[in-house]
Amino acid sequence: MASMHDLNPVVVYSASLVLPVTAPALPHGAVAVYLNRVVHVGTREWVLKALSEGPLRSKRVVERHWDGILLPGLVNAHTHLQYTGMASVGQQEYGSFQEWSDAFDVIYDDDALDKPWKDWAYDGARQLVEYGTTAAADITTDLEAAGALFSQRMHGITYLEVMGWENDNWNASGPEWLRDLVEQASQEGEAADIGISPHAPYSLESAPFLDLPDIARSMGMRLHIHLGETPSESGDAEDLYSPVSRSWRSHHWDSYPQLKSSGVHVSAIQFVDQLGSLGPDIHIAHGVYADAEDRRILRQRGVGVALCPRSNRITCTQKDAPVADYLREGNLVSVGTDSLSSSPSLDVLDDVSMLYDLAREQGYEGADLSHRLIRMMTLGGAEVMGLNIGPKRIGQINAGALADFAFLDIPVDLSSDEAYEDTLERLVREGSGTNRATVISGRVAHNNDAF
Repeated sequence: MASMHDLNPVVVYSASLVLPVTAPALPHGAVAVYLNRVVHVGTREWVLKALSEGPLRSKRVVERHWDGILLPGLVNAHTHLQYTGMASVGQQEYGSFQEWSDAFDVIYDDDALDKPWKDWAYDGARQLVEYGTTAAADITTDLEAAGALFSQRMHGITYLEVMGWENDNWNASGPEWLRDLVEQASQEGEAADIGISPHAPYSLESAPFLDLPDIARSMGMRLHIHLGETPSESGDAEDLYSPVSRSWRSHHWDSYPQLKSSGVHVSAIQFVDQLGSLGPDIHIAHGVYADAEDRRILRQRGVGVALCPRSNRITCTQKDAPVADYLREGNLVSVGTDSLSSSPSLDVLDDVSMLYDLAREQGYEGADLSHRLIRMMTLGGAEVMGLNIGPKRIGQINAGALADFAFLDIPVDLSSDEAYEDTLERLVREGSGTNRATVISGRVAHNNDAF
């Protein structure tokens, strides 16, 4: 009797243009998928030939053609899906970050308002999939929302947010509270991989920032921090790091606000780094207030950055992230939408379009900008979460990778090299709202008459 696996066909997705990201672009390319993984990627003719001669030659082959661009599923490297129902906050204008925060708190702290975090989070995950997003870094404050990614069988990490702890309270009960929270999330059985998110240096004192990385690392979990987002987190350092040149390093500070109130103008990135809280298992969100020394620290520590340009405008961070500098200097960068409480949509391609314009406005003249942005919204997002290698790798199309794809309705012109580059530029500048189908682990999770 044939096994259930023998009844599964090999599905070949062919397209006018396939962008594997980890390999050259493929005009008239194809990707063969068996079960949940890619088995071949190449030209359509080569893929069909490889299937007819290889170990899967006895399997039934089903082809689905897309007259547009096929690329890895998009990765949203920073969002809060549980705030999907708070879109009214993100649709207003504010005079300062504090004014936006106050408007957010009016809804979040009102116990009289019904806030169905689970329903809102699940709806947000559904929206992500419709936009072609197959993985996300989702920060969860309320445990009932922790199953959002799993609800759509998405990949990524659900980060449990830690905020509002002072040193004395944290030392008395914080670590035990966190371990109980992680255990509860794990027992739910609905969360994707779990991580920890120390919120920000203005909402946590020093003790949590000292302990949380150690706790996460001892449990094999990754971390995600809001860092360099607000004007209060800026510094004035221009020189390279020296352990002896700045007296503030030799003192114990109860918190970052305490340090700043003493008259020492040190960035939040440098403060958190001094606590030993950074490393290659961490990525930060926003990174707006990051001068040359801050960016060097992030590169040296292996810390990636999720850029959220539209959210920064709504929350009034008073300036844009140094996109061009991040690109020129080689920082690991990715793209996030943030939540609907601070962004007009959950479509990563909306932020990608804005990042293109910002990079050009800031003086980035490289002809590779479209290529860099495509990497940021796919492989870059996977890399900041450690999902770019190994058996769970995403953000790329190659043999053995999980079969996550987006199908964008972008006209493809391959008549010349210039026309090809124009096609990629159209993708990053006009790609918003063009996704027509989404495949997650070989399963068609969304199909708007694409095939």
